[in-house]
Amino acid sequence: MNCAEIYRQKNYSLSILNQAFNDDSGSWWWWTNIIGILTFGLIGLSGNLICFLVICRFSLFQHSFVEYLRALAFFDFFALFYECLQSLNDLFIYLFSKNFLNFRFSFICKFYDYTKHSIILLSCWTIVGLTIDRLILVCNPWSKKWPNLSRRLCNRYCAKCIILIFVFFSLLINLPQLIYKEWICRPTGFQYSAMFHNLNQTKNIQYKQICSCRVSPLLNSNKMKFFIFWNNYIFHLLFYTLIPAIILIGSNAAILKRLHAPRQIISQQNEHIRSKLTITLTLVSLIFLILYFPYAIVQTLSYFIIRYYQSHCNISLILSLHKLKRLSELLNIAALCINFFIYILGVNHYRSSTIKMLGLHHFEIFQKYLIIDQQKNLDTTNKFIEKQNSKIFTQTDSSNTKLLKVTSSSHGVYSTSSIYNNRLSKEF
Repeated sequence: MNCAEIYRQKNYSLSILNQAFNDDSGSWWWWTNIIGILTFGLIGLSGNLICFLVICRFSLFQHSFVEYLRALAFFDFFALFYECLQSLNDLFIYLFSKNFLNFRFSFICKFYDYTKHSIILLSCWTIVGLTIDRLILVCNPWSKKWPNLSRRLCNRYCAKCIILIFVFFSLLINLPQLIYKEWICRPTGFQYSAMFHNLNQTKNIQYKQICSCRVSPLLNSNKMKFFIFWNNYIFHLLFYTLIPAIILIGSNAAILKRLHAPRQIISQQNEHIRSKLTITLTLVSLIFLILYFPYAIVQTLSYFIIRYYQSHCNISLILSLHKLKRLSELLNIAALCINFFIYILGVNHYRSSTIKMLGLHHFEIFQKYLIIDQQKNLDTTNKFIEKQNSKIFTQTDSSNTKLLKVTSSSHGVYSTSSIYNNRLSKEF
């Protein structure tokens, strides 16, 4: 018995079938997802933009972690941009039946999906690169054989090379998005989904056309199987979930163990700064791990449960997976926008630089959060301004000073008259 017959016997409504197999627009979990993505997205876009500008203007560029943070802010910004754009498009389709992501041509939609998935993968692997960089510097596993190897590996030049390698592999891994997807229009409704594309037993109801970037239905079975295998196992399971998660869990465990182990303190101030920076960057990695991977795990589990446990006809399970995907996607978005607040709270230099860049250092309430060097510069600037103002005030007073001129007449009578100084007389 196929799924269509099972659904007919259980008398499922059209709305339930549409939510399960076609579009869950209008459901409470859909609205939660849309509102959450737009809210977190706007916060994250502004935060990552500020992070990128602060790191470019005020950072010490000889450090390797600066390159990773700058790349992370860049990739997170565009990942959030794509997510917000897609959510706005879904909202416009639901409210106004307007699709402003109507690419019309396949090569445009291919490029759009290709760049979107590449940037999403880069955002994940940049965190991995940052974590490995901290692991080498903190744990220094080759200190006995090669004492200076960690410094040679963890520098600005190597960080740039590693980021370029990540970019190359991300573009390479996502090539199937560029090859097999097409701009396809089909009627909406569950009976036109992949589950029902070979079945004609369902009731024929006319729906509006909806267009999106999908896998081409003209692909032969071998190419279709390859794309499904690549999408489910290569991209989502291997490179998006398992490998990054294993690296992040192992690296952060080693870093935290090293930080809590007793070690010789060479300089108390340098040790404090080093430990605080390392803890902040480790916290970035841990929070990313906690917030980012539930969505990938739910998405991967849904493939296995539906495919291997013969649950593709279980409507309640499919709807539960839809809800988990929508809600866990909010955690994914939160992971992309929270880094700015971690930098601001954890690193005094970035907090002070952000206050200065936004012009908030002119307000007394923010001046206490400036680092000592910037406070001294601010005090010097204020003293210079006060000195210039006092000079202008002194010159203004002297220009208005009156001089008394005493003159005598031929009759022996003395008289006085007021004159201004030379500058004032010249003005008149």
